Amino acid sequence: MFKDITIFQKVYESRSITKAAKELYVTQPSVSIQIKKLEDELGVQLFKRNGNKSLVPTENANRFYRDSQIILNNWENSLNHLVKKHRSNRIKCVIGASPTTANHVVPPLMQSLGKYFNRFDFELVTGDSERILEEIIKHEIDFGIVEKPIVTNDVEQVSFASDEMVLAGDIDSPEWIIGKPGSTQREYTEKYFNKHHIRPTRIIKVYDNNLIIKLVSRRIGKAVVSKRSIKGTLLPYEQLSDDFCNQFYLIHPKVAGSTETQKLIAWITTLLPQLRF
Repeated sequence: MFKDITIFQKVYESRSITKAAKELYVTQPSVSIQIKKLEDELGVQLFKRNGNKSLVPTENANRFYRDSQIILNNWENSLNHLVKKHRSNRIKCVIGASPTTANHVVPPLMQSLGKYFNRFDFELVTGDSERILEEIIKHEIDFGIVEKPIVTNDVEQVSFASDEMVLAGDIDSPEWIIGKPGSTQREYTEKYFNKHHIRPTRIIKVYDNNLIIKLVSRRIGKAVVSKRSIKGTLLPYEQLSDDFCNQFYLIHPKVAGSTETQKLIAWITTLLPQLRF
């Protein structure tokens, strides 16, 4: 039964028999058979196919996915309890962070987490906000600290700090430095262009936030960046309007992996608004 649930979750998350089979290192027919078997046992249809052959979960699938997370988490907790004396008591906790939060929020957070080092093995993963969200939905990351709001029924989101954006560097330079498509830096740069009716003709594309800061610090072009990222420097910058203010968010699954991890996330939720960074 647990094997069927695991296969169902992979298919549900990827919306594809092919992708699920690849992730599970099994054949596509075996995945299809397991899904059909599960549908027969439950007496409901879990997926429909659309025109391009990807799968569309039914309402029954949405409900069963939420329930299956609880089932597997309870099973994992029970196993941990039963074999406690034969296994390490340490708990793995994977933290995801987007580029800006990785630089500014994670270091003071980890400092505050020092008292948990004797119980948890922490792993830090960086990526854009969309990737962190995707990994959380797949339960590959326990919680994330990101710079974009998310909309999903499976993940909790809490805003804990604001992040002012400014125009920094050689303000009179004709060169504009723009970040990776989909990044917060790119989003606010394009917003600035639209607001001021700018069509830049000289652009430097840089897909690394730290490199953007290093370039503008050497007066190479100008860029819309987080004010936090130039804190403590003498780099000239221009204040922008109030709508150029970003938010930092803590995101985590509604059903966390273990009881200990749930308690840790609850503690971090109260800690983050008090952190100085």
